Amino acid sequence: MIWQAIWLLGCLHIVSSSYGDTTHEYNYCVEERCVPSCDYTTFPLHIKLLGWNCLSNCRYTCQQDISQRRIELGKPILQYHGKWPFLRMFGLQEPASVLFSIGNAFAVFYGINQLVTKVPSSYPLYKLWYVYGWISLGTWIVSTLFHAKDNAMTETFDYLGATTMVMMSLYCMLVRISGRDQFGKIKSQSQMYYGVPIFMLFLYHSYYMILSPRIDYGYNMKFTIFIAVIHHSLLLGWGIWNFNTRPHIKKAVWVILGTTAAVLLELGDFSPIWGVFDAHALWHAATMPLTALWWSFIVDDCVFESNRFKRKVV
Repeated sequence: MIWQAIWLLGCLHIVSSSYGDTTHEYNYCVEERCVPSCDYTTFPLHIKLLGWNCLSNCRYTCQQDISQRRIELGKPILQYHGKWPFLRMFGLQEPASVLFSIGNAFAVFYGINQLVTKVPSSYPLYKLWYVYGWISLGTWIVSTLFHAKDNAMTETFDYLGATTMVMMSLYCMLVRISGRDQFGKIKSQSQMYYGVPIFMLFLYHSYYMILSPRIDYGYNMKFTIFIAVIHHSLLLGWGIWNFNTRPHIKKAVWVILGTTAAVLLELGDFSPIWGVFDAHALWHAATMPLTALWWSFIVDDCVFESNRFKRKVV
């Protein structure tokens, strides 16, 4: 069931238009009623700073007005431009996803701090995990910016950020489970074997996403999930193989199982609860404890391996 759910998620296609933004009621509200009478100079400063203009603000206002009338009439809420009509808070377009993205960023930052505090810098994989940490932190920062106010730039950075983190996770695990000598030192050729093809694949993916006339959501989702499945399968197999010799590995196994289960939230698309919490926001909420647990595993594994190689035990 779990792997079928992942496969189904990979088959989904997110589009930039929906039924709501094709209706006469919505387009008349935006183009004929709101935009002609919009006065940008009256916008609050925080609204301006977040990038709202007359068109985007009118779209928000009309979506809220129409959605409220539909609720009063007992009709279902519609999607507009590929998204649900979220209730804006402090100028933030998707406040729940912003909050939970920040929560994930804090979990990563705390993990980096634990890595620096507990793991000796002489440990061969210290720099690798350190770089991975800052890449992960950057991913959650761009996620926060995208959910705060989406535009072409924040959207592109959000999708490429997620792909970068997933591909870096795969690279780190490949280096972690192979290509080291008996004292834990990374063999330089193993980094090339794994790094070059992964980096070239990332360049191709980025080139395709950036230069395409419009973002191919379906392709990006399938690509990212494909990389994630390889990473999870590799980690799960390695975890099961070493389950009895490294007690901290159970954390990684729980992360895999938890992440796979959390994917089901993305399948259950529904209109936002209280206008704030949709399936995607709940997905971000679910990843907060999983991110913290993942970094706990990374730090524990580094400490375990560092102590093991200090004793020169293979």
